[in-house]
Amino acid sequence: MAIPDRVITLDVEGNPPTSPYLKTGGNPATSATWSIPTQHDSDGQEVNLDQYLPLYRAAFSGNWEEASKFLDSHPDAAKARISDLSMTALHVAASEGHSEFVEKLVKRVPSDVLEMQDIMGFTPLHYAAIGGSPRSAKALLMENPKLAQCVDAKGRTPLLLAATFASENKELVWYFLLVTTDEAPGRPFTGDWAANLVNVLIASGFLEISLYLLHLYPELAIAIDQDDCTPLYVLASNQSYFLSGSRLGFWESCIYSFLPVEVHSRPPHSVRADVARYHGSIQNLLAMPTPEQYGVLHGLRRTLFGAIKRIAPDQFTRLHDAKLSHHYAFELVKRICFQLSQTHISWRFNRLLKSDILYIATVNGIVEIIRTLLESFPHLIWVCKNSTDQYLLLPSAIELRHEHLFRAVYDKTARSKLMATALPESRDTILHLAAKLAPLPQLSSISGAALQMQRELQWFKMVEKIVHPYYKESRNKNEETARELFTKEHKALAESGEKWLKDTSNSCMLVATLIATVVFAAAFTVPGGNDNEGAPNFLEKKSVIFMVFVVSDAVALFSSLTSLLMFLSILTARYAEEDFLYSLPRRLIIGLATLFFAIAATMVAFGATLSIVLSNKFNWVSTPITLLACFPVTLFALQQLPLFIQMVRSTFGRSMFRHKKLR
Repeated sequence: MAIPDRVITLDVEGNPPTSPYLKTGGNPATSATWSIPTQHDSDGQEVNLDQYLPLYRAAFSGNWEEASKFLDSHPDAAKARISDLSMTALHVAASEGHSEFVEKLVKRVPSDVLEMQDIMGFTPLHYAAIGGSPRSAKALLMENPKLAQCVDAKGRTPLLLAATFASENKELVWYFLLVTTDEAPGRPFTGDWAANLVNVLIASGFLEISLYLLHLYPELAIAIDQDDCTPLYVLASNQSYFLSGSRLGFWESCIYSFLPVEVHSRPPHSVRADVARYHGSIQNLLAMPTPEQYGVLHGLRRTLFGAIKRIAPDQFTRLHDAKLSHHYAFELVKRICFQLSQTHISWRFNRLLKSDILYIATVNGIVEIIRTLLESFPHLIWVCKNSTDQYLLLPSAIELRHEHLFRAVYDKTARSKLMATALPESRDTILHLAAKLAPLPQLSSISGAALQMQRELQWFKMVEKIVHPYYKESRNKNEETARELFTKEHKALAESGEKWLKDTSNSCMLVATLIATVVFAAAFTVPGGNDNEGAPNFLEKKSVIFMVFVVSDAVALFSSLTSLLMFLSILTARYAEEDFLYSLPRRLIIGLATLFFAIAATMVAFGATLSIVLSNKFNWVSTPITLLACFPVTLFALQQLPLFIQMVRSTFGRSMFRHKKLR
């Protein structure tokens, strides 16, 4: 006679894990129906789970005192299945993250109980791995090291689950990697889930662990998982892993290049010590090369970084970790390309072209991947095409506004000229692509609508230079020339740029007018007054300080008036498209620069005035006055300097489209 089953419906997020007991119906992403077999003891008698309810509650809440009392009166309960999901008390405590409870309970049960699996095939160690609990994992593995090799109903080891779900605990993943061996039934490094392991490690941000694993098992660099995904595809899908895909602020960009990093994918010393202490030997310890000696300059940079880090530890640590990740990701790409070079050419190009790796890397603007692939396989650039049989790299770099990619793939060669003149079915030339409005992420990386409009014009003008004159007036399928398309696409941006410039000019004019009024009046009411002949009283007595006042007052007046005229010219400009390229940015640069000089000179004049007036009785007043006068000037510089330098570089600096050879 068949044993009746209980049926429970569980609401879950995402796709629930498959199991021999899982029956799905309706929408599999929102609900799943589990057919739960009734629990029986060793004699085949049905077990009343209600008798274990106190133990379940104690394990669920981590109350060891209540659990200990129950186990004293029911010794066999420690290895009993106390829930409809065939979970033991150890399963429940580990799943809820009660590490202290787990540590005490493992000492009261036989080691084979630790290997018991619930309805999904999870051991308590699987739950500790998913929850990211190092204490529970170490306690379980100390009592039964074989747990690291146990697999769930899908064949997944605790290492794979930790890499998937415990992305916040890197040291736990290192720990599992060092205590896990490539043995049956899981074979985590060469079996069915090996490719998933390296892909999940990369996707979770464990780049140094991934690099370490590829040193151990080089063939994993080109392994393909169940979803037809490779490590290179995962890297190409994550922009933040590379410098070209990261959006650093002005000050972050200035600091980034000076940060010292030492790239070596080795387990942390604390993890190696734990493994050696608990397990005697490390299973997967590879003798990695030690970091190279970087010399005196690197030592000075490390010392300086350590000192500055104390000022803003969070910001500097985050930036340092980002730079370290960029180095690890680049090393992974190079190792993958090397492994690809060992494969047959037909397999290699099928994987690269049919898996959309190049397309994803191009869309995300990850130049490191594109450049490394082209350096390893130069002829790949001729076969990089999209679904419309159009060359991929150059048009995509223009349409998506990836200037780093543009510099990497374009030069004045026959290949570039052929790619520039290839027409797709839509009849859009690359000039039409440059005429389209840039994607929002690219626009938002530039401050101010006016500068955004300038950058769009720079793209259009640059592409216009490389397009053959025959195609400049060609029309697309909508019968629009590139210039007509540019005007239509950028109409709203031009209006926003006009409004931004006018608002900025009005605000700055108010400050410039105030400064001009004050310093003009100060020129006729000099400190100390005038004598009977109209000469300043301090002209001879305080000649040096008085001359500082006179010069700074004159500089402030002339600078403020110049700034006022520049901002006035912006307000009265015609705001044609071409004006956003040079005319308007140039006026704004001159206006901001002279306004800064006016503010600085005003503060100097103010400090000189107070020094003259108060020096007879308060000689010490000069130092604090100087420091206080520097504060508003420094504050203004810190706030406006990033925008100012960006404008200067964009208007007067070297072209961002300067050619850059790959080799």
